[in-house]
Amino acid sequence: MNIFQKIIITAMVAIFFQVSALSKNALSAELLQKPLITGASVSADWGTLSPGKTLALRYTEKSNIKTIAFGGQPGREVIKKIQPNDFKDRSIIIAVDFFFWDSTLPEISNSIQALESMMSQASNLNVPIVLGEIPELLPGKQINRTRLNQEIVAKCASYKQCFLMPFDQLHRQVLREGFLEIKGRRYSMGELVPDGLHLSQPTTEYLADIMFAILNNKNIQNDGRIQLL
Repeated sequence: MNIFQKIIITAMVAIFFQVSALSKNALSAELLQKPLITGASVSADWGTLSPGKTLALRYTEKSNIKTIAFGGQPGREVIKKIQPNDFKDRSIIIAVDFFFWDSTLPEISNSIQALESMMSQASNLNVPIVLGEIPELLPGKQINRTRLNQEIVAKCASYKQCFLMPFDQLHRQVLREGFLEIKGRRYSMGELVPDGLHLSQPTTEYLADIMFAILNNKNIQNDGRIQLL
């Protein structure tokens, strides 16, 4: 191989990686142009911006983001406040804490109906949706958490444009290891979730990065330990 061939191959490799990076960024930019963010207090930006809004603002203007979220409200109540037109013209639905408070309810048939309604809206409009596992932040009170997580995982798996944030796995990981490492620093549970329910700024940024990775072909390590690659 002569020097000119080497130069050409090197240039082609460089272009390939540039195009690959651009395609991923273009994918995220397209998805996050006009998001609908809905759920409970985390989605309502309690304490910090939500992970979804944090990520979206890297690609779009605040005026393009629609938020319908209410602190302390179960998804089965929030769904009543979302009109069909709220889903239209949205590029993605981000509902990562939509069913957190439903997990504390003694009866969840209406919550499952709300989940089915959300998934139907997404699939009918062919819009991607991001759901979240429900972590055990209120031990002893989230009596239907396991059942709802099973429903969320199953419904998400049935729609190819559904992406699942691994909140329960991350929570268990931090409890097991005693920390979560973010950009070289170890954060304790108290630093990640200061009041036991809401996110700190480093946590929000980290979860936005996780969401970005998941939207780009789920490019995270997940063999029992969630870690950005």
